[in-house]
Amino acid sequence: MVVDEGTNRHVGCGRRSRPPRAGERGVGTVLAVAIVMALVTVAAVGLLGLTYAATARSVRQAADLVAVSGAQAQAQGSDACAESRRVAALNQVEVSGCEVTGDLIDFVVEVNVRRSVGWRLPGLPEGVAAVAYAGSVTGVP
Repeated sequence: MVVDEGTNRHVGCGRRSRPPRAGERGVGTVLAVAIVMALVTVAAVGLLGLTYAATARSVRQAADLVAVSGAQAQAQGSDACAESRRVAALNQVEVSGCEVTGDLIDFVVEVNVRRSVGWRLPGLPEGVAAVAYAGSVTGVP
């Protein structure tokens, strides 16, 4: 290792760096911006996927609750679909279909519910839907 006495710097250590060529100036900035944009895009797509997954899960849970409340109303002699719509409104879903099959003793309540996702992007569904069944069936082993 040689030390230049005038500047007190080490001479001959490490690699020499060449001055940047005229066409290479700012390439690092462009690369950094491209990487940041790619990361933001991946994060946005991930957030969108999580939003759909969370909405789908809550809609399925709300559909089960709506069907069970409709079945309970039917068992008590009330209108199952009216009760289903009331409970659906409390759970921020809308009933798109309600059907009661059977009689007062053996019956099944089928409800179709949906909720909008909130974001409207081209090519993606506007909302999430779910179907649930509940009822009382006697004589089933």
